[in-house]
Amino acid sequence: MLFSNLLTPSAIAEAARGSVSALRKFDRHGLFPAPGENSQEFADRLTRLAAALSKLEQELQQKKCVEPCSGIKLHDNSLIPANIYNEALAKTVELYDVKPDWVPGFFADESFGLLWGGCALSDMESNLVLFIIRKVFRKKRRFLVYDRQELMAHELTHAAHQSINEIKYEEYFAYRTAQSRLRKFFGGCFISKYDAMLFLLPILLLPVVQMLNVFTAINLPVEYFYILAAVYPVYLSLRCFATYRTAAKARKFLEKNSVARPDAVLFRMTAGEIASLARNQMAQGNDLRWVLIKERLEKKG
Repeated sequence: MLFSNLLTPSAIAEAARGSVSALRKFDRHGLFPAPGENSQEFADRLTRLAAALSKLEQELQQKKCVEPCSGIKLHDNSLIPANIYNEALAKTVELYDVKPDWVPGFFADESFGLLWGGCALSDMESNLVLFIIRKVFRKKRRFLVYDRQELMAHELTHAAHQSINEIKYEEYFAYRTAQSRLRKFFGGCFISKYDAMLFLLPILLLPVVQMLNVFTAINLPVEYFYILAAVYPVYLSLRCFATYRTAAKARKFLEKNSVARPDAVLFRMTAGEIASLARNQMAQGNDLRWVLIKERLEKKG
């Protein structure tokens, strides 16, 4: 198989029966139950993913090329080789004890702009995730501000965390793969599709106001627009700080209770559960996901 031999019918059937050993195996590869999901629902999701991966593999073998989105073509000879792929998997294992090696990765043949490094493509119905990076990374570890391992680990983290389906900590976990402390902190600022727009619009409005003041009879107070431009960046920074502070408190609580791999535990929790830990209250849950979380909580460092 080109991608993963993890999603076999027998392994999925074991998960459907609630086999803890099967659940552990999928969990280690970044496939764990979603909040509130039972064993059959989890197995159905794995079945859809297995079918999507199998279809992708067949198309690559037969046509040598697939087009997951309009204008984006991926070729069989553009698959990221194992030695490069394993660089990123080592990072996700180190941080969150997940090895999402089932996620297809490709070098992009097309150019998506000078500053583009890579991106992920996902299908919500099948849960298939794949990612593409610049083809320059085939031979180079770095391009402009991008590091190959960091870029790939970032997208693999998103793929492994998708079942939680919450935006609050999505970028927080993904940007912990960054080498720079600045990127680790500020990278998680933009968590919704409106954040970037609300950040940029007041800033772009400043030169417009200044031009109106220079070339027209209108005299607008520029200082008020500077204040307006600062409001949303300040809000984003404070929100980011609150997210990091809550996660740090939750991590510290787990460390005080001698839990091994606290970040791996937080990675599998909802925002509400992380907030409970930050208040020094042990989070509780009764769904299938918590069968594995409880095991991790019992493992002492």
